[in-house]
Amino acid sequence: MQVRDRMSAHPVTIEPESSALSALGIMQYHRLRHLPVTDANGRLVGILAERDLLLAASRYLHAGMEVSEVMSRDVFKVKPETPIEEAALLMANHSIGSLPVVDDDGLIVGIITESDMFRALAEVVASGRTVEQR
Repeated sequence: MQVRDRMSAHPVTIEPESSALSALGIMQYHRLRHLPVTDANGRLVGILAERDLLLAASRYLHAGMEVSEVMSRDVFKVKPETPIEEAALLMANHSIGSLPVVDDDGLIVGIITESDMFRALAEVVASGRTVEQR
């Protein structure tokens, strides 16, 4: 099984110049906990986690912040053909809730989350087969 089999394609993204308040609104509207940050060409430049946004908001309640001030720039990412086990280990070993999925040009093509991994695990366990047997 590969990441492409479980990722959410065409994820909701935001640009670094957007306001942190609009990012929070987008996350709430779409029920997201992670929002990839892309440049105008769709290339991944960071990721915004809901908890980071909420922590920053609690410290700077009255200040207008941009996404670029809160996002993580050093982002772990995977490609669509990455084995799902490799992505799961990367997430577990680095306490990451999601991984942006990028193509060879660095353009975001999807995102895979903890929830996607749990669903894949549940299906494998329910079927009685290992991931390699699928």
